[in-house]
Amino acid sequence: MADNQSSDMEVDGNESTTVYSSKARTSELPWLRSSSRAKTSKLPRITSSSNPKPSKLPRLRVLSLFDGIGTGYYALLKLGFDIEVIYASEIDKDALMVTKYHFSDNIKQLGSVTEITTKMLDQIAPINLLFGGSPCSDLSGVNYRKKGLFDPKGTGILFYDYYRIWNYLSVKAARENTPFYWLYENVASMEIKNKDTISKFFECQPIVLDSLHFSPQRRKRYFWSSLPGITMLPHIQKTNYATNAPKLEDYLEKNLDRQANVEIVGTITSKRSCLQDSKSRNPVCQDGQYTGLFITEIEAIFGLPPHFTDVGDLSISSRQKLLGRAWSVQVIIDILDMLSGLFAKK
Repeated sequence: MADNQSSDMEVDGNESTTVYSSKARTSELPWLRSSSRAKTSKLPRITSSSNPKPSKLPRLRVLSLFDGIGTGYYALLKLGFDIEVIYASEIDKDALMVTKYHFSDNIKQLGSVTEITTKMLDQIAPINLLFGGSPCSDLSGVNYRKKGLFDPKGTGILFYDYYRIWNYLSVKAARENTPFYWLYENVASMEIKNKDTISKFFECQPIVLDSLHFSPQRRKRYFWSSLPGITMLPHIQKTNYATNAPKLEDYLEKNLDRQANVEIVGTITSKRSCLQDSKSRNPVCQDGQYTGLFITEIEAIFGLPPHFTDVGDLSISSRQKLLGRAWSVQVIIDILDMLSGLFAKK
């Protein structure tokens, strides 16, 4: 985002309206009871055999870095986890307005990731789950002006703030014998040298997941994580969903007689012109005219209810900017479902 902090997923070479009260409790929000055209996970439960289930599962304490519009928290709520507290780092005003509107004060904002100190981490600890994806625009393979991981004027360097916080919380959790899981995400089109650098810091290799198994959008992403069984997930997804992938036709507004010209679109970014390529150009036909996607259709593709980003006086372009930098909810649900059986649910 323009603030150089929010998770920026805007470039990648791979791939009846309800208004909700900002004072509503998350347990009362309609989208927690039914998913808006989002396909939820049907994968077999994966648990860690080395960790026996306690008699009473702990509630989740979460820290979300580069939080954006809160899709990680949204996914946890859809899965039914009992969240004791969630802290977040986000400074983009539009993103903060959206999360404030939907989640009220349930998300405790900490400000810029660069200003999170060890003292602050001690105050909010213990943290059981850390997740986030630092801006990818300076790492994406299709950005010829990318600055990489080391340029202090770029956004790629924000990875090291995630690592700094991850390292401190990892050591603290091990010392205090508290459960700690983490997830870091970034664009899969980054140069190999950048992938290798990140892998060396985390001391593990990433898996590659693509949202096309859950929605009609190509969106390949790297995920580094300690979640139990996560290395099995790419194979499971390909096996379970390869022949039953969603089609764009299923996500269009039927009452307006909109018809899809393609089955799958390319990566939806923060730019309205993002689908103007050889495969996705004018993906919809309406009234004999070729046109693009409505913003509500894009929300549905990301696994969100219609008008989720329709907050305040945000323009269509501002809403797409927020969505282009967000996580695909269906993918994150599939990943975070691996915590089932380890933490309490409501």
